[in-house]
Amino acid sequence: MQFCSELFNWSLTFMRRIGYFDQHRLAWLYLISPIFLCLTAYYRTYVIRNDFDEVIVNLFKISGATTTTVRAFIVMYKAKKFLNFFESIDNWYQGLQREDDDVTLKKAHEFTKKIKKTSKTVLILAGITLFYVIFIQLLATAGVGYKKLLVDVAFPGVDLYESPLWEMMSILQSLWIAPIVLFSYVSYLCLTLIAIAFGIFLMKNLQSKLEGMNEMTDEEALKCIKKCVKDHVMIIKYHRDLEVLFSVGSFADVCIFAIIPCVIIVISTMDHDMSLLIADIQLSLMVMVSTFIIFWVANNFCYESANIAKAAYNCNWENRNKEFRKYIPLIIIASQRPLQLTAGGLKPINMEFFLTMVRCTYSLFTVLFTMKTEGDS
Repeated sequence: MQFCSELFNWSLTFMRRIGYFDQHRLAWLYLISPIFLCLTAYYRTYVIRNDFDEVIVNLFKISGATTTTVRAFIVMYKAKKFLNFFESIDNWYQGLQREDDDVTLKKAHEFTKKIKKTSKTVLILAGITLFYVIFIQLLATAGVGYKKLLVDVAFPGVDLYESPLWEMMSILQSLWIAPIVLFSYVSYLCLTLIAIAFGIFLMKNLQSKLEGMNEMTDEEALKCIKKCVKDHVMIIKYHRDLEVLFSVGSFADVCIFAIIPCVIIVISTMDHDMSLLIADIQLSLMVMVSTFIIFWVANNFCYESANIAKAAYNCNWENRNKEFRKYIPLIIIASQRPLQLTAGGLKPINMEFFLTMVRCTYSLFTVLFTMKTEGDS
């Protein structure tokens, strides 16, 4: 998977090294601690259920850890489909090499370079966030600042906030669980975004081929339109693969986004150590921004799929022979239904749905903030 390794960069490398695709025993070893964290954190949330502030912050962090763990299980369950998906992309690239399609190869290399830069930037930002979170937690472990865990946990019959259990749990969360959860979350996010962006690249490349046939001879144009029909079929299959692999993960992003207004309310009213609030704000912004980017890229994916029909209609087919013209309706008819990505197969992921989410989120924020301020007064 040479081309896929370059395209998906560190995100694919991380998920392969951690064993999500072909070393499930190793993956289970890494996931035991996050699973234990989620179970003890849910129990802690039940214990402190009357404390609104603590419950909301805990639920937000638990939702992130739970989503990351569920995604890991989805990847392991669909490991063969993921590997087939990567293999199909490599086969596409190898086909370009066999056909000596220098123009598309050049575009693919330029696209890959841009993706690499973006992936490295995301990796650096995630590393900075992780370093800050670990640093603050280790300071708390050393007795500097609040005696508070990254995620509050509890276990029946055991006080995890007494020494030495508290120090052990603090170090475990900061040096083991936090890196695994954060980088698993970000790597899956990058994998999703790159896969959708690559689909957009394929559609734009198809459009440019259709638009570039105006200056070709009839023989060249006929050969090109046959290749375009084949590429369009591949794009439709690529869309189905995206739906199968990433639809459930997108649904999880939608669910987490609904908790954001509650977290904002709590952060704005809590009287805790500022360093802990900064860490919570960083995590909240990460979820908000990543959700917006997924919706924006998915919206462009749908938009570009509709543009294929326009490009096919504007390829000067009126002046071509009968054999050429019979391929144009195949592309136009197949493009009448836009290729939409969905959240769990329930709602299409587009900017219209995102704006609906924002409006609902703002309404929820207003109601909760009013209840919060009235309760404090």
